[in-house]
Amino acid sequence: MWVEFKCPICGKDLNDDKQLANFLICSNESHGTLRFFTGDGCYFTTNEKVAEELAKKGKRVHLTDPGSFMELEK
Repeated sequence: MWVEFKCPICGKDLNDDKQLANFLICSNESHGTLRFFTGDGCYFTTNEKVAEELAKKGKRVHLTDPGSFMELEK
């Protein structure tokens, strides 16, 4: 069964994160990098406003330290 994942912020397709297994990613400039862990359905962001918006939509979200994902962004 194939499930199409869309970004809950911008509505674009989430893509395979080539750097992290079991993660999908959206890097739209309007909200910055947003990662989705397929294992438990949690989102990860370094942007506090994005985290608040996701929480308001009932999504599970983790606000991460920008340094924790910065190495992956290179």
